[in-house]
Amino acid sequence: MNLLVAALLIALSTAGHAFDLGGDKTPQNGSFEMLENRLADVENSIINLLNQRLMLEQLLSKQTKNRIIQGCDEVDSSGRYRLRLPSTTFGVICDARSFDGGWLVIQQRLSGKLSFDRDWDGYRDGFGIVGSASDFWLGLEKIHQITSGGDFELAVELRNEFGTYGFALHSAFNVAGEDELYRLTCSGTEAGNLDGRMGAGHGELFTTRDLDFDKLEDVNCGQVYGSGWWFYDCNNVNLNGPYKKDNATGRGIYWRGFTDAATPEPVDRYDDSEG
Repeated sequence: MNLLVAALLIALSTAGHAFDLGGDKTPQNGSFEMLENRLADVENSIINLLNQRLMLEQLLSKQTKNRIIQGCDEVDSSGRYRLRLPSTTFGVICDARSFDGGWLVIQQRLSGKLSFDRDWDGYRDGFGIVGSASDFWLGLEKIHQITSGGDFELAVELRNEFGTYGFALHSAFNVAGEDELYRLTCSGTEAGNLDGRMGAGHGELFTTRDLDFDKLEDVNCGQVYGSGWWFYDCNNVNLNGPYKKDNATGRGIYWRGFTDAATPEPVDRYDDSEG
């Protein structure tokens, strides 16, 4: 609707400058009728052009969704693609805008409508709809398969409940296979106004509510805080916690020193300079 209104306003403004109504500027009935007809023709032409544009955008979107890529460094526009790995092909979201592009989104939380309180199988396989405007977790197994194919960086983007933007870039990111309990490699803070708290999870195993591999003997951080994560303890980073913080339980999306509830979008990018 906004596009249609804007286009009509532009067309009407153009039409007003294009038509000369005569020397005395007093149009007759015939002139009004002719003007109305010409304006109607212009309006119909614009509507037809907008419909054609919509059809082209839908076709392009469909082609993009079905386009098979080897990595997000191949694409020039953000959107959904099919990523081909040696053993499988699946849908991913590529971000061609952030940090010069080439990023693959592995976790996204925009609306808070999707629960991230999942068991081990859920985090292994992934959940949510992988879309540009939806909440999802790509899945540990997919993340492992992607990062095992080269050298990767990690970017974390957050916007907290006060609208403050934060980001952190790490030069080394890798997730081991299930046989190693999806051990995290995350090191080398390159840039950002967030501190290096993701590094606290370096070398840690993944913990969920039903499988406890954090460093605390008597506490399962995944169970207590309703998420799955690479917990060292429960007090540094938890980007998979409930979307809104519950003050009674302490549950919520958490980056120590930055946010109580936020919109996090961790993504990873193939570092073609390394290989």
